[in-house]
Amino acid sequence: MTRLRLTFLAVTALIIAFWLASIDPAQMTGDFWSVRGLLVPLTGILAITFMAVAILLAARPVQVETALGGLDKFYRLHKWLGIAAVIMAVLHWLAEKAPKWLVEAGALAPRQRVPGAALEPRPFASFRDLASDLGEWAFYLLLVLAALALWRRFPYHLFFRTHRLMAPLFLVLAFHAVVLTPAAYWNAPIGLLIIMVLAAAAVAAGMSIFARIGKTHRFTGEVTDFHFHDGNSVLDVGVKLTTAWPGHAGGQFAFLKFADSERAHPFTISSGWANSGRLAFSIKGLGDYTRHLPDVIRVGQAVTVEGPYGRFDFRSSGAAQLWIAGGVGITPFIARMEAIALSGERQDVDLIYSTGAPDDGFINEVRSSAGAAGVRLHFVDTGREGLVDLAKVALWVPRWRDTDVWFCGPSKFGDSLYHAMIADGLSKDRYHRELFEMR
Repeated sequence: MTRLRLTFLAVTALIIAFWLASIDPAQMTGDFWSVRGLLVPLTGILAITFMAVAILLAARPVQVETALGGLDKFYRLHKWLGIAAVIMAVLHWLAEKAPKWLVEAGALAPRQRVPGAALEPRPFASFRDLASDLGEWAFYLLLVLAALALWRRFPYHLFFRTHRLMAPLFLVLAFHAVVLTPAAYWNAPIGLLIIMVLAAAAVAAGMSIFARIGKTHRFTGEVTDFHFHDGNSVLDVGVKLTTAWPGHAGGQFAFLKFADSERAHPFTISSGWANSGRLAFSIKGLGDYTRHLPDVIRVGQAVTVEGPYGRFDFRSSGAAQLWIAGGVGITPFIARMEAIALSGERQDVDLIYSTGAPDDGFINEVRSSAGAAGVRLHFVDTGREGLVDLAKVALWVPRWRDTDVWFCGPSKFGDSLYHAMIADGLSKDRYHRELFEMR
């Protein structure tokens, strides 16, 4: 999370630094209208640039995945940038509209133009009215789409469809920004930044519109087997790939698109890689799609696998590791245990697995994987034993401060453990976490 915050702050600081290098500082000490003349373009530039970077991240650029800590981190940063873009867009709209309302209400004196002063050059003059009107209506649509994206009860399949409108909407807002950006900015550092970022994001938006995102990482296969665990509503799915898979590390995930599905969904890979072309996934019935998947899946069904993504890869500087899984968050640990068993290596690992919906068959699979990998398993039925907290962790693994902690599970569970562990002496860089929530 620290890396994401620093990245967000760096993006913001870069935009503001380029803008400061492009303006006359004397304008900052001028009258209300002079300051307003700075705020309108600044808020607009921040809004469109934040949105552009969010669009770039949505294109899944694997080249920077390691730097940001994995694709799951992309989505968290993408969300922050989207929210920031909406906030800046609102401020931009207010900076443009509110002074006019105040003048009409008699609460603010109209702007006084200096006689004989040269008018600002107006490039794209013939498009300015169109860009202004399109920008305003696109802003209103942006507010609606952002509200739907943040409304957690809005069904995922509808969220997916409406969120895809963000790409063409961005192109409209980019047109608005290019036409209405002050002419002086195009010969200044901020103009270069705008051109570079908007051009790259326009390509990413086109990839989204024409469904090209992730195309070079897609592989075909078919369902070979599946088993539904009634006790915890987890569906185990086996897939045999018919095109060459590059291999994956335990803890990575992929997007699955079944033949009868209109969209791909991200699921953690629950198998190690033995160069056999076989992948396994453990899918929890959390939403409408995953709850109905056991009723529609069939052996031989075609499937497209896009990946692998993620950097939840269990690399650490220390010898001992502590794994903590909540619910279906056990999946990356199963994959890692299978990889350890296949390689014949041994690690000093404790695994705490907690669930409120235990299924005997599924738990036996976890126990078998742990035994084969030499991992010490601590199973917790939270319905009978209560939630896992730091006191219980310390009881089972007294030397937890000397381990690298890897967590995958519900966000509140992860937040609680993180804050407790950091407060009690664990170094922040030794707590590794998959963000779990992609939306």
